[in-house]
Amino acid sequence: MAHASHKLCQLPLLNQNGRWLMRFRGKRVEFVDRASALREAILEAFEHSRNGTPTQVVCIDEQQLAIEVVWTYGVDPDPPAALADTAAAAPAHGSGRPARMPAH
Repeated sequence: MAHASHKLCQLPLLNQNGRWLMRFRGKRVEFVDRASALREAILEAFEHSRNGTPTQVVCIDEQQLAIEVVWTYGVDPDPPAALADTAAAAPAHGSGRPARMPAH
């Protein structure tokens, strides 16, 4: 029996000068704190995974050159906000989250 193997995709969050940066699928977004960045990244990774590509979120600290895997689709629990999003098919872009900073 043949099955399609899915390559694991990584969504990196970079800590640069005290700000968290997410670059993924053509998006570039900065966050003022790690918690806000993680929430958005996990939701983005969850949606990407549901579309067929298993994704994990990793945090990269440029000062310490440390890499930490913080969430993996199919291993860690689904994000709570994803349950609310399944009821209303709202786009993930432009949600107006207050901790988000505009990209430059």
